[in-house]
Amino acid sequence: MKILLTNFHSGRGGGHVTYVIAIARALARHHTVSIATPVTSTLYAQARELQGVSLVPMDFPGKINQLGSMGRAARRLRQLITQDHIDVVHVNGSADHRLVMIATAGLGRRKPRIVFTKHNSIAVGRGLANKLRARLATHHVIAVSDFTAAMMRATPYGGCGVTVVKNGIDIAHFSPPGEQTVLQRRREIVGDDNAAKLIIGTVTGFEWYKGSMDMVAAIAALPAPLRDQVQLVVVGPEPSPEQWAIIDRLNMRSAISVVGLVNDVRPYIAAFDLGFVLSYAIETVSFACREMMAMAKPVIVSRYAGLPENINDGVDGWIVEAQSPASWSAQLAQIVADRAKVAAMGQRARLRAEHEFSDRHFIDGTEAVYQRLVDAKSRSA
Repeated sequence: MKILLTNFHSGRGGGHVTYVIAIARALARHHTVSIATPVTSTLYAQARELQGVSLVPMDFPGKINQLGSMGRAARRLRQLITQDHIDVVHVNGSADHRLVMIATAGLGRRKPRIVFTKHNSIAVGRGLANKLRARLATHHVIAVSDFTAAMMRATPYGGCGVTVVKNGIDIAHFSPPGEQTVLQRRREIVGDDNAAKLIIGTVTGFEWYKGSMDMVAAIAALPAPLRDQVQLVVVGPEPSPEQWAIIDRLNMRSAISVVGLVNDVRPYIAAFDLGFVLSYAIETVSFACREMMAMAKPVIVSRYAGLPENINDGVDGWIVEAQSPASWSAQLAQIVADRAKVAAMGQRARLRAEHEFSDRHFIDGTEAVYQRLVDAKSRSA
């Protein structure tokens, strides 16, 4: 098959980048794979390192004052699709989906099969724009969680068919660290004075919807003797000035180790005793949660969207109500008081990752969707 993956993000792109890179890297071994994305994107920078993948620098303009740019981009995309005889276009957001719809209009039998992955929990309206994309530019939908699938089946895209293919990770890449590595990482990241504390961490940063500030509040609400036994490590986007002001009002600055953006999260996850992903918007199933679990860290997740699908509550992690830091404090107090259970829960998290989170399931499921569509097109022709 000849596959074109598109992504419109011009900057970081978050989980979209991880998703597209994983598909491209795996499928390029057996298929012809291209990626179209802005040259300013993280995806473009990372895709340059992939062997056997063609990289197409392309913007996906979509605003009303960008009609001229949109027309030129659509013509270029149409030329790429027809000249390269693309079989499948896999779109990952509204902007690239819209441009693919325009670019493939009127292609008839030359039209590739178009797959749309819904990556977030943002509601899909029943307005004209979605009805048009569903009818004219969607042959099938991939949902990355059961929650997302149920949401999409109730939209205009439901008639296109929806397949659940949950995000997978490289289990070997995210393998549990040895005990000596853990001790070394803890000293490097939080210092010798804090290395013996219970380290609670996340790699989702301080994005407004990720719940990291709620975790700060939950730890701050612990009784002083328990609070002094906890160190928070946050990898990813750093706090805004307003968030730092709240942290200082809670007297929590010394209890937080802020790492910032990094290329490799594994050394930091290695230092955690447990992780958390406490989103209350946008989130689906979370690569971050699955990466931490693969490294034998139990994870606290909010009861939001697809996050609970990762966790057996009380077995390999904890499920808590979103945006409820006061109630989390009681859960944290239990965890601090019974730290011996945390490591055993981490081992069960690793086992679950091995059985359910493998990128092999993810890649095979995605490839199967492509192949079904291409085979159906061949039969109809």
